[in-house]
Amino acid sequence: MNSACQPVILLVPGAFGTPASFDQLLPYLTEAGFSTFPASYPSCNPSNAATVSCLNDIVSIREKALLPLLDQEGKNVIILAHSYGGVVAGAAAKNLDLQTRKSQGKPVGVIGLVYIAGNITLDGESLLEAVGGAYPSFIKINKPSHGLALIEPATDILYNDCDPILALKFASTALPHALLAFETKPTAPAWADKGFDGRRAYIRTLKDCCNPVSLQDTWLEKSKVVWNIFDFDTGHMPFASQPEALAAKIVEFINGLLKL
Repeated sequence: MNSACQPVILLVPGAFGTPASFDQLLPYLTEAGFSTFPASYPSCNPSNAATVSCLNDIVSIREKALLPLLDQEGKNVIILAHSYGGVVAGAAAKNLDLQTRKSQGKPVGVIGLVYIAGNITLDGESLLEAVGGAYPSFIKINKPSHGLALIEPATDILYNDCDPILALKFASTALPHALLAFETKPTAPAWADKGFDGRRAYIRTLKDCCNPVSLQDTWLEKSKVVWNIFDFDTGHMPFASQPEALAAKIVEFINGLLKL
């Protein structure tokens, strides 16, 4: 496919991080001919933790990333969402699938969802509810200040399969995240729509200490839709520990979508 017609990969990071989390992955996606667009949301390291919400994150991704790419740039979009990014991007893409957009006379849309250890929440369910209603012990509540949280120790929880020196480097980039992002409810998820049938991929991270694979499996089962599931023998951040292999699988999935 002509590079001008290639879909853009929208990079949606997990909580406590920025799109820079994907930096190790980018050279391999670029080499395969794909451009990327970074997305972030206001609940990460906010100036006022009391004014943010999951809904605000969803609106931000939709209005500042998805709609400009679709309506101004005229690009099809693949969403690549990590962890909490699955909640935000999944809701932001509601009714933006290609099938729905074409029925409205619009030529482009979101043509695929790729979740990396992605959090899956049902309509009306907060992330905190989706993980069982209580924070795991590694989420340090009200740190560094009220309403915020940190993951500690990030090296053990997020980068347990990385080289120790790299793990320390990556962990040093973690940022505080607002608790209200996890405690407030998102809007309805796009992954539930028929327009994404055959267009959903899920990367299961088998050594994940943040979102254990048993929890990932629970989310997949309760979604009641079919995902293309790919297993990686990694921790929570396969784009840090196995970027080349992860990129190859993502590219393989996207190339399959382009044939639909």
